Amino acid sequence: MPPTFLLLMRYLIILLPFILLLCWGCPRKECRDADFGGAYQFVIPATLSPARDTFRIGDTIHISSVFSDEVYERQTEAFYKLENWRFFPTTRMDKIDEVGSSFVQDGLADFQYIIPVQYDYYRFDYGSGSIGLLGEYLYQDGQYSLEFKLIPQQPGLYYFTQFSAQGIDDDQDFPGRCPRKLSNTNVELNGGAENNIGFLSASPDPHYNDWMLQRPQQRFHDFGGYCFYVVE
Repeated sequence: MPPTFLLLMRYLIILLPFILLLCWGCPRKECRDADFGGAYQFVIPATLSPARDTFRIGDTIHISSVFSDEVYERQTEAFYKLENWRFFPTTRMDKIDEVGSSFVQDGLADFQYIIPVQYDYYRFDYGSGSIGLLGEYLYQDGQYSLEFKLIPQQPGLYYFTQFSAQGIDDDQDFPGRCPRKLSNTNVELNGGAENNIGFLSASPDPHYNDWMLQRPQQRFHDFGGYCFYVVE
C-alpha cells in the first residue's frame, strides 16, 4: 500500500472525531435563526361556559378543552405536531374574598364536579390543604380532549384556573425541535377574552389584588384564569 495513502488514512483517523463533533453540533438553519430567548411557548385552548360574571348555587359550569395535535407555538408563530404529549392539565379554584386565601387553594370544596368516565382526571388533595383536579388529556385520532362540569354549592367570589403543569424544564421531544430548547405550555381560556380579571381587585388578599395584576398575561391569562361570583 503506497505510503501516501497510509499517511492520509492516519490523518483521517485523527481528524474523524473532530469532524463528527462539528457535524453533530451544527444546528439546522431554522434553529440557527431561532433567536427567541427561553423556551418554546405552546398555546392550547380551553372554554368555560356560560361565560357569566355571576352564577347561582346549583348552576352548571361547563369546562372543555379540545384541540388538534398540531399545536401553535407563540415564540416562532408556527405549529408543531405534538403526539402523545404530556400536558398534565390541572384545575384549581380559589375563594378569594378572604384575606390569606392564596395560601390554601381549596375552593373546589365548594363545588360538585362531574367528570365523564372516559377521562383520566381526578381530585387530588395536597399536603398543604389545597385541592386540585389533575390527570391527563384523552388523545385519540390526532385530537386531545378533556371535558367536565362544576356545580357551585356555596356563595363567594372565586378565581378559577385551568392550566397545564407541563413545566418549563420539560424535555419532551417533537419534530422540528431545536437542540437545547425546552418547552412550556400556556392555556388560552375563552379565546383570550378578558374573563373578569377586574374582579381580582375586589379580593382583600394582595396576592390577587396586586401581585397577579402586575403581570396579568403571565399570572392570569396564561393560566386559563377566570373570576366569578356565586350567589344564592
